[in-house]
Amino acid sequence: MTGMPRSGRLLAVIAALVALSYGGTLAWLALSDSRDAGEPVIRLALAEQEAPELPVEETPDPAEEATPPVPDVDDLSAEEQALLDAARSLEMPPEESIAGEVRIVGAETVNDAAEAARATPVTLAPAPDPALVEQSKDGPLPKIARDGRKPWQVYARPLPPGTQTDRRIALVVSGMGISESATAHAIKVLPPEVTLSFAPYGARLQEWIDKAREAGHEVLLELPMEPFGYPQNDPGPHTLLTSVNASENLTRLNWLMSRFTGYVGVMNYQGARFTASASALKPVLSSLSSRGLLYVDNGASARSLAPTLARDVGMPTALATRIVDPVQNPEVIATALDTLEKVSLETGSAIGIASGFPVTVDALAEWAQSLAQDGYVLVPVTAIAGE
Repeated sequence: MTGMPRSGRLLAVIAALVALSYGGTLAWLALSDSRDAGEPVIRLALAEQEAPELPVEETPDPAEEATPPVPDVDDLSAEEQALLDAARSLEMPPEESIAGEVRIVGAETVNDAAEAARATPVTLAPAPDPALVEQSKDGPLPKIARDGRKPWQVYARPLPPGTQTDRRIALVVSGMGISESATAHAIKVLPPEVTLSFAPYGARLQEWIDKAREAGHEVLLELPMEPFGYPQNDPGPHTLLTSVNASENLTRLNWLMSRFTGYVGVMNYQGARFTASASALKPVLSSLSSRGLLYVDNGASARSLAPTLARDVGMPTALATRIVDPVQNPEVIATALDTLEKVSLETGSAIGIASGFPVTVDALAEWAQSLAQDGYVLVPVTAIAGE
């Protein structure tokens, strides 16, 4: 090595460092193709073929050819030392930093696009507000505060200043609280302007309400009401019925309202027969109104008297324009969403009711991303019920 010219020795040094550096990179990429590497990779399985027999030749060790010997650098000049330092700057960073930056195209997990499109969270009022709670034998019930504040206003998601007054669309996603995975998915991917409606029969309901509100969603309570075909078609315990007196229905209503706190109002679950009976429905709406709640009619029954009777007792109400997913079919969902846009364009606002099935939730999240570009605005249902 000492007999080698200076320029030859310097070139050997640089070549050795570059070979070591990129050899390490290739080794890391090879090792990353393992179950413990933390990132999925794409493997190609090729059909095995018989290799033709070739004459055996003695070949030098490839490792010795790939990595030339590193010359002694103790006697390098200042100029050569500067070039050597520049060559060392080509060395790759430690494996830890590579693993955090290198991505194999087509192998990484793509984040749900709806997560990036979520609006900036707004602060919702703390729930429960002690001034809006009445303690009962069944649990906490909503009430109007002494200063006149009402739950439907206090617990509502506020609209940002300057929100347009036309082309408004509200979405209510129902059936929350029954499936924990579906509820968590809806809270995670849906825009915070979407109102979430919770069934009264789920477990740990108050925890889910708190999580939903923390993510910016205002919430509703679903009231099971008598459908046609009852009791073969049974919405569950404490269903409001036309066959019992008003006192019994109000007792059932109190139990249902005490399941959790922080909701702005209620929405019917089934109830085609109950909402068609003025004598059965009006006492329930009067009780809800006296507690400062709003009523959302899911629009499933054309015979429902709820919107008319709610206005008669002086409570805010909203009638859904359309059920978004009567069947779990992407084309049906897309058509329903188009209808909401057309109605809001013609009348100023529209309300869609959807289930919490993941296929629906994902479709809603994707659709909501382009609303603003098309001139529409997504608002909570309280914004339309309060008009």
